[in-house]
Amino acid sequence: MTTSVLAREFERLATRNAELLHTEAGEGKSLAESNEYATEFEANLSKLEDLKNLLEKERSFDTLQEWAATPERKAAAFAADPGSDAPKASSRPRPGHEVVNSAEWQAYLKAVAPDGKISDNTDVHSAKFALKNALITGGAASGGAFFETDYQNNLYVPYIQPQLTVRDLVLNLRTDADVISYPRAVAHANAAVEVAEATTAADPAISGASPGPYTVAAASGVKPDGDFTWVTVTTTVNPIAEGVPISKRTLMNGSMVEDIIENQLRFDLAQRLNSQMIAGNGTDPNIRGIRNTAGILTQAFSNNVIETLRKGKTKVADPTTGSGKIPNGAVLTPTSMETLDLFRTGGSVAADGPFLVNPFGDAPRRMWGLNLVEDPGMTATKAVVGYFRDAVLWDRQQATVEVFTQHKDFAMRNLVQLLAEWWGAFGVLQPKSFVDCSMA
Repeated sequence: MTTSVLAREFERLATRNAELLHTEAGEGKSLAESNEYATEFEANLSKLEDLKNLLEKERSFDTLQEWAATPERKAAAFAADPGSDAPKASSRPRPGHEVVNSAEWQAYLKAVAPDGKISDNTDVHSAKFALKNALITGGAASGGAFFETDYQNNLYVPYIQPQLTVRDLVLNLRTDADVISYPRAVAHANAAVEVAEATTAADPAISGASPGPYTVAAASGVKPDGDFTWVTVTTTVNPIAEGVPISKRTLMNGSMVEDIIENQLRFDLAQRLNSQMIAGNGTDPNIRGIRNTAGILTQAFSNNVIETLRKGKTKVADPTTGSGKIPNGAVLTPTSMETLDLFRTGGSVAADGPFLVNPFGDAPRRMWGLNLVEDPGMTATKAVVGYFRDAVLWDRQQATVEVFTQHKDFAMRNLVQLLAEWWGAFGVLQPKSFVDCSMA
């Protein structure tokens, strides 16, 4: 019995009961006839309840059949049934046909209507069906319209990579001033010597006739004086800054966007600061970096990068050429670091034995006792070796990120400006503690 037949029967019984309900049984009717009307009314009422339940349970299945029988679904039929008026073209799937003929649907019907009828006491639940060819997720006009994208905005490709930096090597201090003056050591003669115990308290004897020359005898137990030369260096506190405009809607809808941008801006400042500390030209507002500081040492390329770095270390450590301090770090370009990593025991980067460096190690990278810093801002074909505690970075304001709505007409356009800024200065205390090495 189809839904339309059930509906017509329901309408017929309801109309009949309406007639019985408004019949005046007492006029010209016997008692027996009145009882017959009452019995018929009760029977019809019971049938109406049954029909109502059947209509509710079968309406969903009829709706599915109607959906599968629409012209659009027929036109998309994979292969029409024999005798069907659907076109027999093609290779396109027919969703309604696939659903009602699937094993899952047949099993579902058998469970809820084992004898072909859904009873009043059956607890009917919807079922899940596998549509192998019916819908695709590739387009909004197909199955894709029902799929929600789970966009994981806490996953992104970071530009930030924690590593040892130039800032980690140098001395970090703070300042509250706009201008910094500090002493720079430019020369020093080491006069330290062993001194014998004094044998007399007498002053040094002076001999010779006027007008001289005079001879001064060495006093007993006199200690020598060392020789130091300093110059006063003045540097100005300046900012390194970067900003980015962003809409309020983006900030509201993307919970991670602000954090991502803030971290990236801070990282950009740190990269620029590292580059400036190494090679800044000193033209205001640029920092004067180590390589552009007067008085640092130089080391020519010597056979290979490993040998060159070692000779640079020696120049600094030798008091006759450098400051006499043992260097603690070296800053190299990524290219020079690659050369070191690929160096082989045979003495080259060719196929001369195994690598000197263990490619699977995760320990801090060191060579000749130097902490190796790989910095993209390092000047090409150059490296700086030195005792980096003889360089100072003064922080006036550490890197901060602020949000402004007053920029231009941003407030009227629902835009905000994110601004990252660092204020500070940099100085080299002793130029001879650093050597500029040529790596090629």
